This record gives sequence, structure tokens and C-alpha cells, in this order.
Amino acid sequence: MIGAHTMWLKKLLAASTRVFCMVLCGTLWVSSGGLLAQDPVFDLTIGLPAEVVYNSAAPEVASFSASIQLQETTTTNGGADPHAQLQGYSLGVGHDEALLEVTSAIVTTTGPSGESVDFDDVSLYADGFTFGVVYSFVGSWTLSYETATELGVAQYQLLAGVLTGAVDSTETSIAKSDSLGAPPVVSVVVINGGSIPMNGVVANTQLVPFTPEFELSINAPSTVYYPEATPEQETFTATVNLEELVLPGTAAEDLSQVQGYSFAVGHDASLMQINSISTVITSDTGLAPDFVQDDIYTDGVTSGVVFSFPGLWTLTFDTSLSLASIEYQLASGALTGAAGSTSTSISFVGTLGSPVVENVVVVDGASISGSQVSATADLVPFTGSRFIRGDSTQDGTLDLADGIGVLSYLFAGGSATCMKALDLDGSNHVSISDGVQVLCAIFCAGSPPPSAPFPDCGVDLVSTLTCNSFSVCP
Repeated sequence: MIGAHTMWLKKLLAASTRVFCMVLCGTLWVSSGGLLAQDPVFDLTIGLPAEVVYNSAAPEVASFSASIQLQETTTTNGGADPHAQLQGYSLGVGHDEALLEVTSAIVTTTGPSGESVDFDDVSLYADGFTFGVVYSFVGSWTLSYETATELGVAQYQLLAGVLTGAVDSTETSIAKSDSLGAPPVVSVVVINGGSIPMNGVVANTQLVPFTPEFELSINAPSTVYYPEATPEQETFTATVNLEELVLPGTAAEDLSQVQGYSFAVGHDASLMQINSISTVITSDTGLAPDFVQDDIYTDGVTSGVVFSFPGLWTLTFDTSLSLASIEYQLASGALTGAAGSTSTSISFVGTLGSPVVENVVVVDGASISGSQVSATADLVPFTGSRFIRGDSTQDGTLDLADGIGVLSYLFAGGSATCMKALDLDGSNHVSISDGVQVLCAIFCAGSPPPSAPFPDCGVDLVSTLTCNSFSVCP
């Protein structure tokens, strides 16, 4: 090493061997015998990720690490001699300060048996960092570098500014630098009290901007049946869902870490109202969000959610997950006595709240607007009652008693308040075959179940049979 930097290394190493050398065209002149011997060659390499993907709305939250490594690629005398025993080293590593900041750097060198180094000095600068390391003041151990061996690790953070809003990749380099510090720290290895310069191998990485794409969607029943005379008795539930639209093969570590969201969902106030909204999203361990603000309006609902104020947990949405459940109730008025179906939409809007609540997802502290998928529901009136086909006893189950119930109605003068339930095959009339089919659905292997509605309560708008009441269905 040169100048003051060489002097402190020599003092710290307490070198007692007289080495007379001069660097000339990459060779070392050694006083013993006057022989011209080639210096060993040491390469300083830097291990980086090939790509660093970052959110262009907030590049400053992206970070990556670099591994600083050293290898003796050629020993003295052109490879004829054994690998050198190093007593220490100093180095500088620089970067583009318009793009990156080094937030930390640590020396990871240890001795053959795990010994800590006697001296290490780490300095961080706007455009790089330096190491100064002495293994052992008393020379109790040295190290050789036959293969690439880590000297230290540095952590980098991307910077806002040039990268903010970028749409194209930016290539940047991290490389050996001999201009950092005052006086500048030169990158050398120390052998027998003498300093030999390192070769620097430039490392490149691509800074790749990426704007996460999210889809907010509403899932509601496509058809909502309601009593023609009393539509206000009918309720249904819709869910608001979120999914990140990722490319096939996207690794789990590349998924966006969502910190929260807000949405506004509107509806036609003349047809329905909102009874309640319930936030259903939790952390992977079941923690509830730190902040939930829901507001119901005559024509919609808004929700704002922050998962964790101190950032203790986030969520990924590589599959669609439900954020909230909304219960709707149909309104009397326009629907009362309607002869046909009414189509209505439940959709994301930008008109609710003061100030207006936006439909956004929060990633890395930045709001991202996603695509939006609304729901359409057909509101269909019916007369009479819902029913379960085949359940002649109206107890909510299909068993032997139901087959007997159909036959009893046909041949023993039994009563029935819901003829549609007895019509097992949906043929629009009740016959002995319906009773046989009920029994066969229970006892005959491979026989089909009753046609819809089964096994849940529902309606049949095609049948002309009546269903005045059905005890287990609303």
C-alpha cells in the first residue's frame, strides 16, 4: 500500500522482516538472490443478485445485499509457489450514489478456528464503503484464499429520485474503488508485512421497476329470488375480494407485501340497502387489522383498513382472498309486485365519502389503483314459498319418510302444502314415479338425487304446481 495507509498497516502488523520491493509492470523484485518473481494475483469480486425488482412508486423501500469475496487466482512465480498466507487487507467498494445507498457493511472474516480479527475498521460513504482488517497483531494466525471466500457483507437500499416512476430497467455497477476515504483507502492484501494490490472485478445488477397489478372484485349471487309481495324480506351477501395478478412462475418472494387497502362499493338505492359490513381479512396467524373504518351510505359503503401500524405483518394475495362481507336487503317500492326480473349492479365507485374514498391497495407505503370487477345480479320475484324438492315431510332431510309421504298423498289421502316438493323429477305433476324416485335416490346405488332445488331451499319458476308454505324454508 502507498503512503500513510501503508504506514498504519505496517505498524499494526509490527513487521520485522525487511522486504525491499518495487512494483514494476506487475512484478515484485525480492532482494534475496536478485530474482524477478511474479506477484500473486488476488481478485476482489462482489456477489450481487442479477436483478433487483422494485416498486417504481417507492423505490426507497427496496433493498439487497452484496457479498464481498477474495480469491488468489495465481500464486507467486506464475502459480508455481504455494498459496500466500495473508495477514490482513484493506479495500474500498464504490457505487452510484444517485441510485443506491449503502446502509450497513460488516466484516465477516474469521480465523481458521473461528477467531475474531484483532482489528477491523468499517467506514460508510455516500458512494461506497471501506474495510481495514488486521487478523492478528502478534501473527498467531493467517489465512489463504485458494477459493473465493467472503470478506464481508454490505446492505444496499435503492433511492428515490432517478428511479421514481421509472418504466425501464437501469443497470448499475458495484466495484472496487481506491478513492474512498481521506487519505483514500487502497485495496490491497498484506503478506509478510508487504502490500499487494487487488484486482477488481466489476459486478452489475439490473434495477427493474415493477408496478404491482391488483384486481378488486365483488362476488354476489347472479340471481336473487324474492317474494313478489314482500321484497323487503329478502337479504343476500356479497364479498369484496382482492388478488394480485402475477405472471406464471412468479416466486413467493416477489409477491407484493400488502399493508392495507380502501374501497368504495355502490348500489341502486331504489332497489336495495346495506344492513351491515364485516371485515373478514386477518393476518396468517389470525391477527385483526390495527385500523378498520367502515361507513354505510344510502347508495353504498366504504372501507379503509391498515393491517399493522408498526408494520408487524403484511399479506400477499397470489390467490383471491375476501376482504369484507356486505349484507344487502331488498327494498319495497320498485320491486313490489314486479312481474319480471330486474337487473342491477354492485360496483366500485369513486363518489362515496368526504373526502372521496379511493379504490386502492397499499404496498411499500404507496397507493396502487387496481382493476375492478363489478357484480350483476338479477332480482327475480316468485310467489308462494321456497322449498326443497323431494322433502315431503318438510324437515330438511331426504329419508324413507319422504318416499312414504309422496305415496301417502297419492293413495292415502295425505295433505301437502307444497306440491312442488313432491314433484321429484320436475315433470310438473305428481305421480307414483315420484315416490319411487325418492326411495331410489336413498337406496339405489347410482341413482341421481332430486333435481334443483336440492339440497338447499330454492324456487322453481317453471312449474305450475303450487307451494303455499314450506316449514323449513323462508
